[in-house]
Parts: sequence; structure tokens; C-alpha cells
Amino acid sequence: MTNFDYEEKVWGGNEVRLVPTYLSYLRLKYTLSDLAKVKGRILDAGCGGGGFAKAISMYRPDLAVYGVDISRKAVSHAKGSNKGVAFKVGDVYALPFADNFFDAVIVEDVFEHLQKPYEALDELSRVVKHGGILSAFIPLEGSVFSLHYWFSKLGWKSKRELAGHIQGFKEKDVNLKIKEKGFKLEKKRYGAHLLGQIVDVGFFTVVDLVGRRLETGIEQHLENKKVLTFFKNTITRLTNFESQILYFVPGAGIHIKAVKK
Repeated sequence: MTNFDYEEKVWGGNEVRLVPTYLSYLRLKYTLSDLAKVKGRILDAGCGGGGFAKAISMYRPDLAVYGVDISRKAVSHAKGSNKGVAFKVGDVYALPFADNFFDAVIVEDVFEHLQKPYEALDELSRVVKHGGILSAFIPLEGSVFSLHYWFSKLGWKSKRELAGHIQGFKEKDVNLKIKEKGFKLEKKRYGAHLLGQIVDVGFFTVVDLVGRRLETGIEQHLENKKVLTFFKNTITRLTNFESQILYFVPGAGIHIKAVKK
């Protein structure tokens, strides 16, 4: 995928719930909304440590949920308590599934890590049925509405170095490629607005400056640290509230629902 070491840290292994103190609260809420009428099999592509896929399975136990990730460490972590999800090691450019196998595919915070994101989109189109759903959150860190874009103009590389974000997408390019790959864009909701961007840029900048390398996600790292957890929960509530009320205003991320034609 990139020169970034995805075996160094388990990404996406933290618990996710429909509670505003969780960092992925809105993404889970929007994804469940996108899947409301879906029945059958769904795939979480780039599932990391499996936290998001397990949440989908918990809230929608009627679905057969699969998760695939290139990181053996992350998949091993996910399988430790799979919660009914079928996890596999696999490459998003060559998924280990037959054509038209899934009724929906979920892609949360994945495309920005890929050298060839639109080839991955081709592969996702291959495995999802006609009429199937693509539900995805995509950072728009190449957008003028993103602090990440402006900081990168000044040479800021903290998120690229610490989180492997090698793509800076613009919304118009994402919309065009989704249509080119055989999907019809049905719904979009923006996220990562100003407060959320300040927190994100500030967090990665500080971690970079002090030379820290977290081996888990921030929510896992703060377990048993009550004061820091309280602070994180307060900030997370505010950033989730901000994006929930400003979902129609361009931000540094977009959650899309598309249907394969």
C-alpha cells in the first residue's frame, strides 16, 4: 500500500458505539443509516482491528459481516474477539471474494492511505452486487475547507508521517471517480469541521513534536486514564455536535452513500 508500517500499530481496534463520546460516532450513525434497507452480506474493507465491523454486527445482527485488512497484526487482534464477524487478511486491490458477492461495502478512512485509491474502488465495485451500497468516509484534506491543506502548504507532514495519509482528496475528484467506477451518488454528509480540524491538526503536531508513537488508537490508549478520558470525551462531544449540525457545510471529510448501477 505505502511505505508506512501498518504492522507497527493496530488501527481501528477500539470499540465504537452510537454515543457522542466516541470518535467514530457519526460515521457509525451514517453507515447504519446507509445500510438500513440492506440485507445479506456486507464487507468492511480496510477494517483494521475490527472495531467498526464489530459495531455494525452488534447493531445489525441480521447481517453477515466480513472484514478484510492487509495488516496481519490488525486482523489477528480483530479475531481475538470477532463478535460474529468473519475477518480475513487481504489486499484491497485483490479482494479474496467472488464477483457480486456483497450487498454492501463499507470503506472508512481507507482511500487516503492508498497509492492507487481508484484501482481499489474498481475492486470494490467488482465484489458488490448491482444495486448494492457503497458507504464510505473519505477525508478531504486536499480541500480549501481543510486546515490540513493550508498547513501542508507550509510543509506540515505530521499526519502523513504518523497516520499514513498520503492522499489529499478534493470533493469534485471523489464525486467524479465514484461515477466513473459505476456508482450513483445518492447522499453526502460532511464531517471534520473547524473545531474537529483544530483538534486533529493539533494532536498530530504535538505527538510528532514529542516523538511519540502510539501502538493503539487514542481511545484505547486512554483507558484507565480518567482525567484524560474526561477531557477527550468532552472535546469529542463538541466536535461530533459541530459536524452533526453542519453536515451540509463542506468540511475536511465527507461521508457518502452510493449505489452500484
